[in-house]
Amino acid sequence: MLGLALSAGLISTILFDRSARLQAAQTQSAAVAQGVDRVLRYEIRNLERALNGMAAEADSYAAEPPLWDLPATIRGVISRNSELQDIDLFDEDGHPLHRGVNAPTGFPSILRSSLPPGRLGIGALLNQARSQPVVQLVLRTPQGNWLVAGLRTSELRAMLEDVDVGRGGGITIMTSAGVVLAHRGANTEHLLDDAAGRPSQLHAIDNGTHLINLASSNGYPFVVVAALSKKEATKPWGNYTAFLISLLLLYWVGMLYLMRRMAVSEAARRDVHVALQRHADWLGKAQEASRAGVWAMDIASDQVQASAHAAELFGFPRKEGLIPLTDFFHRMHQDDRPWVERTFAQALENGGPFRAEYRIVLPDGQQRWISARGAPVLDKEAQQCMTGTIVDITERRLQQNELERAESQFRELFERNPLPFWVFDVQSLRFLAVNAAAVQRYGYTSAEFLEMTILQIRPSGEAAAVQDSVDDPSEPRDATPIWLHMTRDRRRIHVRVHSSSIRFNGRDARLVLAEDVSERVAYEADLKWRASHEESTGLLHLRTLLERVDADHSGNGCSRPYAIIHIQLRDLELMSSTFGRRTRDALIHSVAHRLQQISEGYGHLAYAPSDAFVLAVTQGENWSDLVDALVATFTDSIESDTGVHRMEGWIGIAFQQLNERAEQVAGHAVLAAFEARVQNLPTMHYSTRMTERVAERLDTVHRLRTALAREEFELFFQPIKRISDGNIIVAEALLRWRTKDGYVSPAIFIPLCEESGLIAPLGEWVVDAAARASRSLASYGHDIAIAINVSAVQFMAGAVSSMLRDAHKRYQLPRGALHVELTESAMLQRPEMAQATMEELRKDGVCVSIDDFGTGFSSMSYLRDLPLDHLKIDRSFVQNVHNDPRNASICNALVALGHGLGLSIVAEGVENVSELEWLSTHGVDCVQGYYIARPMPLEALVAWLETNAAA
Repeated sequence: MLGLALSAGLISTILFDRSARLQAAQTQSAAVAQGVDRVLRYEIRNLERALNGMAAEADSYAAEPPLWDLPATIRGVISRNSELQDIDLFDEDGHPLHRGVNAPTGFPSILRSSLPPGRLGIGALLNQARSQPVVQLVLRTPQGNWLVAGLRTSELRAMLEDVDVGRGGGITIMTSAGVVLAHRGANTEHLLDDAAGRPSQLHAIDNGTHLINLASSNGYPFVVVAALSKKEATKPWGNYTAFLISLLLLYWVGMLYLMRRMAVSEAARRDVHVALQRHADWLGKAQEASRAGVWAMDIASDQVQASAHAAELFGFPRKEGLIPLTDFFHRMHQDDRPWVERTFAQALENGGPFRAEYRIVLPDGQQRWISARGAPVLDKEAQQCMTGTIVDITERRLQQNELERAESQFRELFERNPLPFWVFDVQSLRFLAVNAAAVQRYGYTSAEFLEMTILQIRPSGEAAAVQDSVDDPSEPRDATPIWLHMTRDRRRIHVRVHSSSIRFNGRDARLVLAEDVSERVAYEADLKWRASHEESTGLLHLRTLLERVDADHSGNGCSRPYAIIHIQLRDLELMSSTFGRRTRDALIHSVAHRLQQISEGYGHLAYAPSDAFVLAVTQGENWSDLVDALVATFTDSIESDTGVHRMEGWIGIAFQQLNERAEQVAGHAVLAAFEARVQNLPTMHYSTRMTERVAERLDTVHRLRTALAREEFELFFQPIKRISDGNIIVAEALLRWRTKDGYVSPAIFIPLCEESGLIAPLGEWVVDAAARASRSLASYGHDIAIAINVSAVQFMAGAVSSMLRDAHKRYQLPRGALHVELTESAMLQRPEMAQATMEELRKDGVCVSIDDFGTGFSSMSYLRDLPLDHLKIDRSFVQNVHNDPRNASICNALVALGHGLGLSIVAEGVENVSELEWLSTHGVDCVQGYYIARPMPLEALVAWLETNAAA
């Protein structure tokens, strides 16, 4: 009914919308016709007034032609009314009195009619050969003469150009006699109804139905006909109708589908209902057969809905209904009721399941065992209730009690001990009895045990040892030895046997208690393994490997020399910090697996926690093949969870010399690996010179640690001269280490200071000494800055700017008194931090120079971005620059680059006048070198400055 009502309403809406659209189009058609008619009326009325204005003159011309210039008057009217082609004058009988140049031919038939004077009429439509069609406009003068004017129809067509008649519509101007004067769009010239004089509202035009309206209220014999296409007017209605019909069809399809689904659901519901009834019957029969029942309790009212079977079990009448919860509790045994009530209350409070086995006492005094289960649920009204089942388990409990008594007797007899226990015949060695623990531990059944001998649980080859133990008459027997037993699935277990001789069924037997100590044995073995192996890789500890090598080559008299290979992995800590410890461990494990495969047949392999592997080669002949295989190990990539990684390492090889222990040989291999790392080679063999260099290095580091306290360091200064005026503007401070054996080269002790961490206190001393030197130079009247070289380690520590600031404050130095010279490596390690530090130095007035430019990475980005002041060309490019075209080209490029970035250029290592002249000619700002002055102590620098100033 709803669908039919909606359909009827929708169809009514569609029909009403169509009628409204047609009515609107009809109204628009009438408005178009009336609008054109209004414009036409104004136009004709103007022409009527123009002809009436010349009517009196036309009558005078008809009476006395010579006295009137009628042609001039006509030309004036035509000039003011361009829509007129010409004007002719006829007498009352139709004889021409005056003709224009393009005068119409013939006398209009309308002149014979009774047209009143001063009223405009219409003559014939003339289609002229050489000009546009015209329609005759006729006016009768007061004297009865006739003025005939030719109106161009193009003027009428112009009125129709901007009229909106839509697609397929039309507009027409015609005479009342049906003569078409102007037309645009659909053909409407045949729409005048001769009988009624009105067009019909709907008419077929050009194979289409149109809405027609005409207007002729202008008082002149003109009719305007407007036609709008019905198809165009109803096109939106068609789209709207199609959409609504689609919705209606969709609705009915959905409605039919819904009705179909409802019918199917109803049929299914009936089937389910029948099935539920059938299952309810089955459930009732099953409950009766199993002596079970179901119940549901309303928590709010403490009323229990029990099935007939459930009610019968508790001694209530056999019918379904509500029973108070207290009645159920009253039927419980007085010893079970308290704890059942507590358990039930806890289940209600916690919303958990309820499970209990308890006794009930029926009205006749009979006792039953009941197993009850329940759980809170939501009923169909979303109210919480508890439902469950009850089962009569009286028979099961009686059987269980009997079984428990029998099992108790059995346990008292033999199975009280939880450990495997058995008795065997000392003559046949057959089992006579076993306990459950033995059955469980060994996997054999009791019957299988009784068919076996004790030799069948021992490994093959131990029969003699077993027989000796059986024949031993001593009592009690020693339980110290650990025996190996076999289970049914051939699994080996370690046991400690406790036994005693007994008489069993009249036989000499042995009572045995087998204590399983497999876990303890395994634990002891694991401890022993962990003591000698590295857990993550499963390889030997280095200490264990060295002990085994020494034992193999000292205890058995082996005199054949061996080799130890130390393999140091590279960048594993970086790998750990980048990809995580898990990836690092996976890579170590993969490398260990590869090396273990390679080392098979050569000797022992160990892992040292410092990411190194040690291979003791004690056998095998192809040494070169082994080394090649080790090198090749690091050419293959390793796949892990974080991607594919390439591992690298340095390999040091050392051979045993006479009477050397393995620890010494391993130390030599470490030195060889370190030398390989220094020289960036994959492998390196140990030589005694390495030990000497290490000893020298250690001695040098030791002396460096005390050199600062002993005041063995001093600063030398080398002047930097400005070429333009010859003035000394900066003196570079150069660190010197004076020992009792002479000066040590900075190339030797500076890297050692960086590696050992001494560079930090040494750098503080240099800054303080340079500040003191600047203060001394100022006291002598020399305004010269001191340039300090800062190492990459010292610069990246981030304390350079604070040290310089403190030195300026401590010695009251002016801004710019101290300069800083940095190498490219110091800036490229951490560019962001370098830029921040250099900007801080710039704020404090410290000039920053790039030392030895061109010998490092020479990144253009830091030259562009970092706040620099000077660029120092390395001496290797300055040497012989006046004769070496390559050096000259490099210097030219560096000078152009520095000047382009606004930096001052300083050339180092100038040693002769030719180099100085070349540098001066090619735009170098400052020079430094032996030709200017050698490095010298502060006192010598002051004297040198005085001498040069005097010169």
